[in-house]
Amino acid sequence: MNVDWVIPCRYVEVHDNLGSMIGAGIDTFWIPELPAPLQVMLAVRLSATGEELAPGIQHVLRTLVTDPHGEVVFEAQMEFEADAESSQAEWLNSMVMPTVVQFEASEAGTYQLEQSVDGNSQSIPLHVVEGAPE
Repeated sequence: MNVDWVIPCRYVEVHDNLGSMIGAGIDTFWIPELPAPLQVMLAVRLSATGEELAPGIQHVLRTLVTDPHGEVVFEAQMEFEADAESSQAEWLNSMVMPTVVQFEASEAGTYQLEQSVDGNSQSIPLHVVEGAPE
């Protein structure tokens, strides 16, 4: 299974494998005072063969966030089953997943968020600024 893209957004929902996003691509977060919790919604597109999406096949979703110094501030892992009934065995199939990540932003700077499934990953920067937007 491949992670095609990870898009941070203000809101995402998925129905019938179609994602609707608000504020897609947000990468800078203005926080009045640090440290503070930061919650980010993500739209994640995965692609896989029909066999990988068959019922009973477990996949491992892992999320890792590092601070501006490369120290891990959040790490989570879970197993899921895609069970995509409409997958085509001869096609490369895709699915969109909404996810949410919350971590403690302890200082201003660029954090890295890595989303991986079965060892394939994509990373995105999340910029944290203390104060009001300019």
